[in-house]
Amino acid sequence: MPQVTGATHEVGVDQLFFSTTDARGVIRHSNNVFIELSRYRRDELSGAPHNIIRHPEMPGGAFKAMWDTLKTGSPFAAYVRNLAADGSEYDVFATVTPLSDGGYLSVRTRPVCTDLFDTACAIYRDARGVEDRAIADGANRRAAAEQGLGRIAELLAGAGLSSYEEFQNTALPAEVARREELSEGIPVRPGATGNLRVMLDSVTTIAAGLDSWMAGQQQLAELSASLKAAGKGLTQTLEDPRLSPERIAALDRSDPRVKPLADLLDLWIQMQGLVRPLVARLVDTLAQLDTNGARTRFRIALARLHATITSLFTVELIDGVGDPQYSAEAIPDLIESLNDGIAEMERQAHAHHTLAAQAVAYIGEASRMMTIPNQLLMLWTGSPASTDPALPAAAAELSAAASGVVESVGHRLAELDDLAARCQTIDVADGAADLRGALSAFTAAASAVAPR
Repeated sequence: MPQVTGATHEVGVDQLFFSTTDARGVIRHSNNVFIELSRYRRDELSGAPHNIIRHPEMPGGAFKAMWDTLKTGSPFAAYVRNLAADGSEYDVFATVTPLSDGGYLSVRTRPVCTDLFDTACAIYRDARGVEDRAIADGANRRAAAEQGLGRIAELLAGAGLSSYEEFQNTALPAEVARREELSEGIPVRPGATGNLRVMLDSVTTIAAGLDSWMAGQQQLAELSASLKAAGKGLTQTLEDPRLSPERIAALDRSDPRVKPLADLLDLWIQMQGLVRPLVARLVDTLAQLDTNGARTRFRIALARLHATITSLFTVELIDGVGDPQYSAEAIPDLIESLNDGIAEMERQAHAHHTLAAQAVAYIGEASRMMTIPNQLLMLWTGSPASTDPALPAAAAELSAAASGVVESVGHRLAELDDLAARCQTIDVADGAADLRGALSAFTAAASAVAPR
């Protein structure tokens, strides 16, 4: 391993690394950007393990998280510090996607979301310290990496993230969107002709379609956040401590002014027991809807990144720069990744419709179950008896609490019903057929220009 010199070099916004490896992580392909910034020759990288560029400051727990994710067949994304052959270092935001032959495709970019990058670096430093202490105490590197990963999970939880997946689902869309703002965009070659023109036009269409799909997902993300907040609010309202069974049971039912209220509150408690499990299922469904949306946004962002690197390979073929054979050989893996990404987005779109419909059904059932106790409590709170100054203090407090709860429950259920209905109206798979058509056109044209 090269000695760390402390020297650094930055990755340009439009410098995208590309590589593929076999199942063991041995490099099969590496593009010119990877060669330039890693300071290795192509023949030194080809056949070498990908961890040839691993920086000693990186915690083993981060790579364990990567392999644990990849083994499930899911893509992975993370901030990574790499070490070049000359001992200099450079930072990247890396994505790794499984291929059907057991290998992996990786695209890496310059980190451009400073807050997320700084958070990751702080977590890595802490986790690396945990691993170093574990090794000093006699643990092997595998056991130390386990401890490092555990520490990463703890620190993410402290930052309000339930898992590493939640972090990557946030980081990748943010990094891709910000990089695209700073980038010159997909190159334009007006003079391109024939199949190469078809390829560039097709991948440009794919990128535009993915942008449109992401715009719809941003609307869903806002709706999802509102749904979760309303669901949490409904749960808190149903568990209002002012209307606890203990306080209701303590009412003096021998008092004729109190008994009507006590009977209504008994019914409220009874219905609350029936509704609470239903609301818990609703809240769980809303959480699944939110997670599904985050995974969809991750997949769209990954596909946008793959479309961008595909366009760069296409432009290399148009311009006749680099190694045309290498560019042509890399494209089939990108086609596979784009095709799988679109298929996964369509599956997630189907899951969205199912979950949204389930949420609407739960909300409707909860509303129906709460109708009678709500109406009866509204009759009480609207009656002169509820404001009778002679009403005992404990009953008066419960009467006021009941009035507030009835109003809040009605508001929350109406809000949830409106939000869930709006969720259903958004076509989350809008344009999928156009994406598939553009990818088919690209694939056919790429096949025609492939070296024989």
